[in-house]
Amino acid sequence: MPRRKDCIINDSITDALFILLDKKHINDISITELIQKAGVSRNSFYRNFGTLEDIAYKYFMQGSYAWWENIVEKEHIQDITVIGKTLFEHFYMIRERIVLAYERGLSSAFIKHIFDCAFRERNANDKQQCYSVARVAGLICGLMNEWVKGKMTDSPEYVAAFLNPQNAYKPVNSSI
Repeated sequence: MPRRKDCIINDSITDALFILLDKKHINDISITELIQKAGVSRNSFYRNFGTLEDIAYKYFMQGSYAWWENIVEKEHIQDITVIGKTLFEHFYMIRERIVLAYERGLSSAFIKHIFDCAFRERNANDKQQCYSVARVAGLICGLMNEWVKGKMTDSPEYVAAFLNPQNAYKPVNSSI
């Protein structure tokens, strides 16, 4: 378990990154500018992260792990429809940061986190499971890309409905 001080440093750095992203593209942000905004040392940054992209990736990973543990494992949910709905509800709660990440050059950090979360529990020796997990992760990434293009204004339920192949071309209610 991380030390409390490290958690505070990580939170400060993460918050500073998203504040800077509100004004600039990721390529225009320096480590020096970030650590000044966060009020931490360069050593603190490099003790916790390797790159600016790592900050967004870690933020998304921690949020998704917390969602999985609190919703799926704690509630023992196994219905893929319910899991999909709660996943998109989780993403909707942090939509400002997701949209910002996409607009400012960090979409790859978000997409990588989806695949890494999906492949976390798979059996690498089970080829069928690997392809199934890749299919679902790819579908989620595709849905997210379209949802973000629309600034995530459609409801999580609307987007999650497209996880079901039967709804692929069927219009569903998009009210929030």
